[in-house]
Amino acid sequence: MLKMKKLLLILSLCSNCFGWQPVSAQETDATWEAGEAVEATPENTPRPVTSVLTLGIGQGKMRDTYLTNLLYEGSATDITYERWRLMRQCRWNNQQVVDLSYLKGKDKSKLTTSMAGRVRYQYAMHKVWRLGKPSSLTGEAPFSLYVGPYAALNVGFNYNLKMAGSNNPATIHLTENFGASAGAVWHYSLRRQPCALNVQVQAPLLGVAMVPEYGASYYETFYVEDEPETSHVTSLHNQQDLDVRITTDIPLATIPFLKKLDTTVRLGFSYHIETMDINHIVTRYSTCQFVVGWTYQYLPYSRRKSHLLKSQPAYAY
Repeated sequence: MLKMKKLLLILSLCSNCFGWQPVSAQETDATWEAGEAVEATPENTPRPVTSVLTLGIGQGKMRDTYLTNLLYEGSATDITYERWRLMRQCRWNNQQVVDLSYLKGKDKSKLTTSMAGRVRYQYAMHKVWRLGKPSSLTGEAPFSLYVGPYAALNVGFNYNLKMAGSNNPATIHLTENFGASAGAVWHYSLRRQPCALNVQVQAPLLGVAMVPEYGASYYETFYVEDEPETSHVTSLHNQQDLDVRITTDIPLATIPFLKKLDTTVRLGFSYHIETMDINHIVTRYSTCQFVVGWTYQYLPYSRRKSHLLKSQPAYAY
């Protein structure tokens, strides 16, 4: 009991010296529950995260002259996960993408079938410029531009179900690219709900690719002592890769009978084409798809009552 009295005396002296009064947890919670928002500062500015899971369905084309000179056309399916996060007082954002792509098609004569798959991981960092007067509904500028570098790792394969003019039924694709990413966002409102229209374009400028010698088998490539050179530097002269995505995020609350649903859907269009010409081997992989998915915005680490801060962006781009 004596120790407790001494502790209370010390706390009382400290409060008198520094001019602060202890506030109980109940008083703090009551203040927040009253809905008193505070101004965002560099120290407490929230950095929201936007996570997106989409499914792309459309058509695609592929060719790999290591296997055959035939061009295959068929259906293409993509599953993509994106994670955007604002950083550095909302002046920068980073983007992480994991993409799984599958394409199956037939040649023009419909006699042979081929399939291909790609797995891609990408990390990008963008500088963000916000243009226009902040909206009273969303609290952010109606337009924004972002530009920055990105790095991507691609792993894939091509496989011929019926070989046509080749003794090799399959080939492996492995590339690492460094390039530029740019985009523009229009933040608009629909039935007093914040929406976003995002246009993004990406292209690699420099990279490394694993390509076997023309006519050499993978046994010769990996197991023979005098194996041919398989690692090659890529740039715009021997590799062209373009990825274009046009998407819009629309909350389901814009539909009258779905007002209680706190869910946002993504609709859009995706076009991707990659070509490579190394060691007299020409590869092509292109898809054109309709995109539909689900978008979720949240604040990481559950910052205390940070949803009451003013000037909180609705999306992380």
